[in-house]
Amino acid sequence: MGTFWFCYTIFVANEDEKSNSDNTAVAESQTLKIRLEQAKSSAPTLVVISGKPLGKSFFLTKPVMVLGRDLTADISIGETSISRRHTEFNVSEQGIFCKDLGSTNGTFINDQRCGNQQLVDGDLIRCGNTILKFLKEGKIENLHYEKMYELANRDALTQALNRKAIMELIAEEHERSSARSLPLTLLMLDIDHFKTINDTYGHPAGDHVLKETCALILNKMIRSQDVLGRYGGEEFALLLRETKLPIAIDVAERIRAAIEKQVYTFDNKQIPVTISIGVASLDSTSKSADDLIATADRALYDAKNQGRNRVCVR
Repeated sequence: MGTFWFCYTIFVANEDEKSNSDNTAVAESQTLKIRLEQAKSSAPTLVVISGKPLGKSFFLTKPVMVLGRDLTADISIGETSISRRHTEFNVSEQGIFCKDLGSTNGTFINDQRCGNQQLVDGDLIRCGNTILKFLKEGKIENLHYEKMYELANRDALTQALNRKAIMELIAEEHERSSARSLPLTLLMLDIDHFKTINDTYGHPAGDHVLKETCALILNKMIRSQDVLGRYGGEEFALLLRETKLPIAIDVAERIRAAIEKQVYTFDNKQIPVTISIGVASLDSTSKSADDLIATADRALYDAKNQGRNRVCVR
């Protein structure tokens, strides 16, 4: 009897496992259907597969799109071997055409120099030291690459860049700005007495403050070419590309004032929030990105030591 009962127990467990397995398969099938439907409307895409920003997707959604080092380019890649206006992509009913714009280092498709050439799905386009892969419209990979890039580079809570991504971007922009004698300013921001907020109102409230602060900065306070990253905990780095120091100081002060006036409410409790900001600009003393970060950090500590809720410059 004992042997029979043992076998019967295994049989029931296996039936349950089979049932659970079937249910999981159905769920995965539905997810795939949804993703395929989303993919049908996806635009033709260029994905950076070598160089920076690695994994970034650029969707070809306008009739004419220019790739270049210039911040105003539709596809802006801050790499020194890319010309300010390097390559043009023309989108029409006949297909996607790629044309070099007389760039210094040329545009190559599958290692052949490009004049004005129609792209085929899977073509590799080299501009300077950056290689992009062309994906035609309606492919699930178009969504996949962008999602993977976001997961790898964004802080899930605040939607700012994560520490690794912002550090890489600061280094890249320092090199680009130094090589081209362009202005570059870095702001280090720290939410004042954040530990007290967590201790008084709870960690969910602290998370709410972080999210709301970043949403305010990202959506209302900066330009599309400016980049906010979570440097650590409640500290953030804001990179202002091609921005001179006086303008950056004004941006910092407007951010500080906006956060002080912002009403933060969590669980029907109002939370007072202020921020301290340190500002540093690229100059002859900034031999590396680390120098620029260290200078902005020292300015941030000046702001904290002088009473917080203020902007200091080094």
